[in-house]
Amino acid sequence: MNTPICFSKYFVDKYNLRSFDNVLKSKVFSYDDSTFCLYLLKSETSISSLTKELIQIFSLMKSNLKSKCKEDFTQYFNQLTQKVGLEEVDKEFIFKCSYQALCDIVPFNFFGNYENKKLFRCMVHDIIFSMKMQHLLPEKYLKTWDFDILPWRNISYTILHKILLWLLTAILPSIICLTFYVTTCKLDSDENKLIYFWKSQWQSFCDKKISKMLFSNVMEKFEPYCLGKKIKRNLPIAKRLDLKKLIKEVPKLHLVLKPNYDCRPIVKYRNDELNKRQKYRIKEKLQLLKLLTGNQQHKIETAYPKLHSKWLELNKPKLYFIKTDLSDAFGSINTDKMMKILHENYLNYHKTESNMVLKKRVSEQFRNLVAELRKPLLVRFGSTIFRWKEGLVQGYKYSPALSELYYSYMDKKYLTEHLKVDNRKIKMFFRVVDDYLYITDCFDDAIAFLSKISNYRNVNYSKTAVNFQHPSIRYSEDITFIGYSYNTVTLEVSRVNSIFYGQICYKINFTSAVENISKFIENRIGQSGIQISSHLFNLQYNSEELIWKHVFTTFCFSGNKFCTILAIACCEKDMKNYLPLYKKRVTVRITNAILANLMMAKPKLIEFVYCINHFRYLSWLALYYNAQKTWKCSNLIPLIKIELAKSNCLFGKWREHARFISSNGDVQNHAIKEICRRSDLRAIVKKMDRLPYGFEVYNKKKF
Repeated sequence: MNTPICFSKYFVDKYNLRSFDNVLKSKVFSYDDSTFCLYLLKSETSISSLTKELIQIFSLMKSNLKSKCKEDFTQYFNQLTQKVGLEEVDKEFIFKCSYQALCDIVPFNFFGNYENKKLFRCMVHDIIFSMKMQHLLPEKYLKTWDFDILPWRNISYTILHKILLWLLTAILPSIICLTFYVTTCKLDSDENKLIYFWKSQWQSFCDKKISKMLFSNVMEKFEPYCLGKKIKRNLPIAKRLDLKKLIKEVPKLHLVLKPNYDCRPIVKYRNDELNKRQKYRIKEKLQLLKLLTGNQQHKIETAYPKLHSKWLELNKPKLYFIKTDLSDAFGSINTDKMMKILHENYLNYHKTESNMVLKKRVSEQFRNLVAELRKPLLVRFGSTIFRWKEGLVQGYKYSPALSELYYSYMDKKYLTEHLKVDNRKIKMFFRVVDDYLYITDCFDDAIAFLSKISNYRNVNYSKTAVNFQHPSIRYSEDITFIGYSYNTVTLEVSRVNSIFYGQICYKINFTSAVENISKFIENRIGQSGIQISSHLFNLQYNSEELIWKHVFTTFCFSGNKFCTILAIACCEKDMKNYLPLYKKRVTVRITNAILANLMMAKPKLIEFVYCINHFRYLSWLALYYNAQKTWKCSNLIPLIKIELAKSNCLFGKWREHARFISSNGDVQNHAIKEICRRSDLRAIVKKMDRLPYGFEVYNKKKF
């Protein structure tokens, strides 16, 4: 009964809902009272416990619904004038209108008093303002429902739960979907935030985008499945059913919004429908593509320290950084050329491989792969089936592997000179999917790279950046690449600030695991989504001040997640019970992870002098700043201050304590006062007097 429910899945990305008849058949309105109650409760046992008053309320609810749904609830949203083009609709407006529609359907007698109605209003509000795939606990709202008044006196909780579930998973989503299209967008950092658009505007937007793709020959209608309604009606019933089944098996094409209201077409497959054998076959083909692609390039975490050492050895020469990416990397692939590359790589493998058993197995897998790739790639938008023609579609199971095969070949063809290792020079090349980074100590080499990369027909020059003057390319002293920011003067490495932009609640997936809130918090506030690597925590090229800044920022990110989860999913009086989880997962485990990476990458000649309490203090300081500003979390502040006082050997009263602690909790070294009160570290920590720039704590009003 206390199972979390994802209410948003009933109205997110629902494009084909045309009429309320698609949700509730008109024959339901002709049911007598007992049949309608059976339809609502799905149990004859539950019906026997209903009072006459409750049956009358359900009957009135049915008649109200019949009268209000005639215009598909559009009459409730007419007061706001629609503008031309795609426009985000205010959620508060949608909530007020949707709640009014529900109040006109559900009589006041159903609630019994204003307190119960207020709880219902709160549920509707939280559903409309919820996030993608956010699971809510009905028990959280209904535990204060007043069952001591009519009509709920002597009525079980199960009946109330079923009725509310019907209202909130069938009626409310219909009210929303018949007027609005709800989706997520890549418009900002809030990737799980739901955006509401007028349905007519969204349909117009989609029609234009689909027409543009048809006109530019990206895809075409697949005639065998695109029969007209008149032709379909004349087909035998068996053939119509087969056609309907085939259409349902075709994956849906979704248009995912990007900045400036551009969109990216993405195909969404239903992997849950694949059996184990099918999944194994796909895995086999992906491994084959990886084999034919050839050696994968080394990781930047291992290559960058070598580059830095060479830079020091050559007396810190000027380095030239180039960062670029490819626009529409999948869609710009020439599929005919891709198939030729695939065959060429296979023939090269066949010539060099001496194991006959392996050759035979790879040959069979290759034939199966080619046969599958030659099949028409079908996608469905609405009820229309299209065949994809130009490039690879994002979301297709083989697209990433085929893209890697294609661009690896292109790199070898056009960038051969830049891929070669020369021990006399500083040179580093990296490509991750469609992002390129090239570092060299030769200006002519950098210019040559820019010239060669122009052979790719889809270079995105608006996102290209260099650290030297160029007539047509943006200059930047800090170059960003796959979540890292590189200072091109000092070669220091930091996180990209944009990682922390936006409300943190939209970066947390509130799945059904929220049922066990302790386990949910424990899993979410650890290292999930937080970069803790030897590339970042590296004393070879990062100063100690920057390392401590990274430590504090890491704790701030975890503290923000912790406070946000508590504010959304917990009662204020229960929050203090979860502080031990923060201590376990953040203060202890994240500290251990940071230290492990620091010591692994630390050069032998560099000393890193610290006390374990320095890390503890920063972890609680980060939580203190988050709790100060996060809604509902201010009651944690006195408890956090106690923990701060315990670990404050840097500024507070001196006490004997452990400097290092082993994994089993034993004291390895006792603290040394001179180390604990390092003046240089005190100066660094004094600067940490607020949350880092770009951090946003949970704000219920904004949410």
